[in-house]
Amino acid sequence: MEFSKIIEGGKEYYVLSPIINNTIPRKSDEVFFNPHQKINRDISVLVLKVFAKLNNNDNIVICEPFGGIGVRTCRYALEVPSSTIHYNDVNPKAFRIAQHNFSHLSEPYRDKISTHNGEFTDFLNSLYLDHPIMDFMDIDPYGSPIPFVHRSLKFVTTQGLLAFTATDLASLSGLYPRAMYAKYGIGMFEDRIGNVHELAARSLITGIQSIGLTQNQSLLPVFTLYYRHFIRTFMIRIRGVDKVLDRTGFLCKCDKCNTMFQTSLTTKGIECSFCESNRIRRVGPLYLGKLHNESYLTPLNDDPNIKDKNSSKNLSKIINLIHEENKLDIPWSYDLPHVAKKISRPIPPMDFIIEKLTELGYKCHKTHYSGTSLKTNANFSDLCEILKLSSD
Repeated sequence: MEFSKIIEGGKEYYVLSPIINNTIPRKSDEVFFNPHQKINRDISVLVLKVFAKLNNNDNIVICEPFGGIGVRTCRYALEVPSSTIHYNDVNPKAFRIAQHNFSHLSEPYRDKISTHNGEFTDFLNSLYLDHPIMDFMDIDPYGSPIPFVHRSLKFVTTQGLLAFTATDLASLSGLYPRAMYAKYGIGMFEDRIGNVHELAARSLITGIQSIGLTQNQSLLPVFTLYYRHFIRTFMIRIRGVDKVLDRTGFLCKCDKCNTMFQTSLTTKGIECSFCESNRIRRVGPLYLGKLHNESYLTPLNDDPNIKDKNSSKNLSKIINLIHEENKLDIPWSYDLPHVAKKISRPIPPMDFIIEKLTELGYKCHKTHYSGTSLKTNANFSDLCEILKLSSD
């Protein structure tokens, strides 16, 4: 095999040549390394370090069933206070490259890693007798993580952390409604109820939580990231179902006045909270709680190692935006191009909109979902008036 070297997290790694930096890998690729997932790996290291600190645990046991060529595994060994990392990948070529990368680690870090080359279920079965409980399970497949949720939950301790990555954004965004329902159980979807990427994130979380509920488990998100072609969510496992059910319901939009509001799972006879119309579009059922836990957000950007990462400027910007959007407990974001299109007006500068909404007494924040997405408690009519004001 012909190798190329890349540098990530301050260390060299070997990847299969050639690397095409502007290409997103395909599922059909025999072995691939995705440079666009560096921010995924960066944030995974940072979140896991916060998790260790919050739990006063310097010996985290990590399970990575989809380890690929081992770059993330090496970074967990080097950068996270871990004691054991269980690596697996089904692809024998990827497994050989990973072993090559592991062999270049110094002995204390190399000795943390146990390796396996097999299918997901076989790998977990092989761990069951000797290592039944993990602190952290990293599910990062190509496509949807849903087929792997049920089995993963059985290996993570109570108050343990799980991470799930989804790259099937077409399904999560409602482009294929049948696939969305089959994978995530979202039976009602209107892609113009708020920002589509926030809806996709909530759909992913809801699909994962629905599997946890069947096992009397609540999976609560502590950090959720949308970036380019993937969504990554980190979730804490706790016993019982109430914490999820109490935050699950329907996201609603009035066809008459475009007001957005939320209802619980049991609400009947839905009417608009603004104009009392009963012409309502619904999305759901969806998880409507916050997608980020405040105790994780501040430590993420305070990590001194973030300054050493090549993507730190972009990563810091994203974390700051997430910190801002988390200040409002509202389960939707306005997609400004869509709002402007409805009233046939251009989109004014974001700072102008925020300034005018603030003058009216509303709270509003930019989001990380897009540069034209706004989270605010303003009603739709006032938002439209501000867009009209900018072009008068």
